[in-house]
Amino acid sequence: MKAIVLAAGEGKRLRPLTYGIPKPLLPVGGRPVIDYVMDNIMKCPQIDTVYVAVSHMRVALESYVSKVKYDGIKVEPVTTLGWETGGDLKAVLLQKEIKEGPVLVCYGDNVTRLDTKSLIDAHKKNKGAYATVSLFSVPHRDVPRFGIAELEGNRISKFLEKPVEGTTTSRLANAGYFVLDASAVAGIPMRKFKLESEYFPSWAAAGNLYGQAQDINFWMDIGTVEAYCEANKAADEILPPPEAEE
Repeated sequence: MKAIVLAAGEGKRLRPLTYGIPKPLLPVGGRPVIDYVMDNIMKCPQIDTVYVAVSHMRVALESYVSKVKYDGIKVEPVTTLGWETGGDLKAVLLQKEIKEGPVLVCYGDNVTRLDTKSLIDAHKKNKGAYATVSLFSVPHRDVPRFGIAELEGNRISKFLEKPVEGTTTSRLANAGYFVLDASAVAGIPMRKFKLESEYFPSWAAAGNLYGQAQDINFWMDIGTVEAYCEANKAADEILPPPEAEE
């Protein structure tokens, strides 16, 4: 099974940091963000290859992942155009000729710890699922920042990308990890689009989008300089060193 890390944005809101460092290599708590993503991916023994979508400074990322051992998992940067989550995902699937079957998709700009193995197991049980999204509860004030799912059992009945106040009572947010059936996007033309806003809502309405709520202790975004600074401030308090984990 393959995993795809979406990290192709140029990180314009993180400049000047990203003038010289690709976003996946920005350190949080002394570790590059890509390592936290790989921590989650490595919980899935069935994953043998990880494709990292990047749009610039590919050489720097290649140099880093070539020197780090991820329990035998192959990590390969793939150059895309920075065409949002949908366009970059589509580009990787096309370049690597992945036409069907489940793939684990991960955002490359947040730091969290979640159970990707149980997410994949849940997707396999969801008959007819185009995708199964990892969900976690956020404070009411943060709802407009996320993609929010209304869950009925394990099926998402409604998905709202960054909803305005009053449009939903749910606080279940997209954690930035989902399992996608590659065939679900096979007919979508190659273009710039955001999968979560253009397709998740219609998939939910058609009964093809599922969710798995997890108890996630922390979730940190590094999308802006301010968020990145806050993530580093919080890192020492909430992130145990890797050797302290089971």
